[in-house]
Amino acid sequence: MEVYTGGAKTGNLFQKENQIVTDLVLPKGEATPEHAVPYTVVVVPVKGRLIFTAGDQEEEIYPGRIIRMEPEEHHALLALEDSEVIVVKSLLYA
Repeated sequence: MEVYTGGAKTGNLFQKENQIVTDLVLPKGEATPEHAVPYTVVVVPVKGRLIFTAGDQEEEIYPGRIIRMEPEEHHALLALEDSEVIVVKSLLYA
């Protein structure tokens, strides 16, 4: 077992060839630009409320409400409050 701890700033908590786990901290009003990654992605809010946009779909997410995306889905985040999310990017094999 390995233990990783997030904090008050954005950074990778864990990184291997097939998986990256990032602690993303966004102050109220801050946004990520629209982007896509070649991974299956799970976004797990730890704190705050955010608007998650993927294509023409927009969802509010908060602790207890997660997002899962397929590789290469374009997406962006906007923090409605001071927020923190754990982003798990994985290469999944069939």
